Amino acid sequence: MFSLRQKLMVAFGGLLAILLVVGGLSLTLLGQYSGTIERIFRENYDSATYGQGMKEAVAEIDDLVQFAIWRELGTTPQTFDQLARSFETNLAKEKGNITIPGEEEIVAQLSSRWGEYKSGCSTLVGAGGSEAERSAEYRERLAPLGRQVKSLAQQVIDINLQNIVSVDGRVTRSAVTARWLMYALLAAGTALAVLLAGVISRSILNALRTVTHSAHQIETGNLDLVVSVPSRDELGQLAAAFNSMASRLREFRRTDRARFLRTQRTTQLAINSLPDAVAVLSPEGKVEMANETAQNLFHLRPDALVTEVPFAAIRALFRRAHDEARPVRPEGYDAAIQVFEGREQFYLPQAVPILDEERQLVGVTLLLADVTNLRRLDEMKSGLLSVVSHELRTPLTSIRMAVHLLLDERAGPLTEKQSELLVAAREDAERLFRIIENLLDMGRIQGGGALMDFQPVAAGDLVADAVETARAAFRDRGVALETEVPDDTPSALADRTRIAHVFSNLLDNALKYTPSGGRVAVSARGEGSAVRFAVKDSGPGIAPEHHVRIFERFYRVPGQKAGVGAGLGLAIAKDIVEAHGGRIWVESHVGRGAEFNFTLQLGEPSGEDEDPRKRT
Repeated sequence: MFSLRQKLMVAFGGLLAILLVVGGLSLTLLGQYSGTIERIFRENYDSATYGQGMKEAVAEIDDLVQFAIWRELGTTPQTFDQLARSFETNLAKEKGNITIPGEEEIVAQLSSRWGEYKSGCSTLVGAGGSEAERSAEYRERLAPLGRQVKSLAQQVIDINLQNIVSVDGRVTRSAVTARWLMYALLAAGTALAVLLAGVISRSILNALRTVTHSAHQIETGNLDLVVSVPSRDELGQLAAAFNSMASRLREFRRTDRARFLRTQRTTQLAINSLPDAVAVLSPEGKVEMANETAQNLFHLRPDALVTEVPFAAIRALFRRAHDEARPVRPEGYDAAIQVFEGREQFYLPQAVPILDEERQLVGVTLLLADVTNLRRLDEMKSGLLSVVSHELRTPLTSIRMAVHLLLDERAGPLTEKQSELLVAAREDAERLFRIIENLLDMGRIQGGGALMDFQPVAAGDLVADAVETARAAFRDRGVALETEVPDDTPSALADRTRIAHVFSNLLDNALKYTPSGGRVAVSARGEGSAVRFAVKDSGPGIAPEHHVRIFERFYRVPGQKAGVGAGLGLAIAKDIVEAHGGRIWVESHVGRGAEFNFTLQLGEPSGEDEDPRKRT
């Protein structure tokens, strides 16, 4: 192992080496940079020279052509060819010296115009005809071409001269300044590295050795030591702060130990007094604290692991709270755990993660509430509703029949007012009859008395049947009804009639709460081992606090207008979906519409593995 002195020497020696290398590289790069600038200047100057040569050649050719036209003197081909070769030589050199963005496009245009100009001049010089004809040809065609060629050649000159001007003095000054600055930095860095390597290694090693020894003592639990550093610099301040820290730690150890014991005993007494089962688990699933109910009924004893608890629901609840870092609460009494302790009892579990200030998981609290009496009350309520519904059905049928006979005027003519009263009575009787039928249907489904005919049905057919039935009502309200079912969506195992009832309830709700001009979309897609159906509207949406209770019987979201329903539609839909082995839920935010989703199992019929629910 290297000592701190050796490490400091290595560190500052490395710094010195780095400074030397960087300085040498910088000087080398500056030299290369100067050479690059000189090359740029040379290339730009050559291009400007080539452009000037092309301009002069075109000017001489133009004079030669004019001389041949107006003075009617013969032009020797040799002279014309020499001038053309001069132009083309400069053009070829310029093509090989393109270094500036945009220069290549100018040279391409120049080459194209030169070809046209050369061809026209050659033809005109050797052509016959009158002076007027040749003069017109020159003015209309050759003169403009010549001006274009000279203009493009001038552009080559200008673009290269501008580049020379832009990088000339500024780059030279920057290079000189950078060179001297690099020399200064190199000299200063070298001197500083040598100075630090000699001074720091002598001034701090002893003090650091003392502080390090004290830190090791504190690590072993010795809080009674005192660090002595005679200097008054930062190391002396560090020693004083170290001594103060040790003193505070001694005080904290005394007070925290007493506070921890009090808190632990108080907490244990508090949770022991609760009738519900309560346990606190570590992030690893180890039981740290539990009351007697949790220990006796659910085997949540201190130091036990949650993976060893013989209740799958508790294990799954802990995993969800651990992975999602959010409270996990049941959606109904169906999630209650049944235990026998002299009598049948039901406990509804929930898990609440314990998070620190940085939202990191430090534990999970399991709470299993005793809902035995509440579950029995719920069962009694369900039974009472079924009995009352059965008892009301017969007299209500008689009332409906009587109202029907009266409206048919079989018992005598009716006045207009009497007819209005009877129509209102008939509508209320029909509404009450539907409510009773829904209650009876829910009782049959929950009690297993409703016959289900499960068959593999194409998801697209289920959606198409539901949409076709509701399309007229949506059209009358001015609400767009759309579907989205991919071709590869698998079939679902479903009772076609019952699922149609689910779609009917969901579409009725979407139509009620979607304003005219809105949109409702019905979709289906495969999702693992199930098919997921969704009905999404553009209505006012549902607040998150109502998402769970909205599927309860007779529950209506506060603030809804009167007369929109008895609050049974979603409860029936939930019972039907759960009877299919699926689940139903809502995703919604206020002002963003609502999306009701439910899942059905994949439709994979086989003779041996027939779904047992078909025999319900």
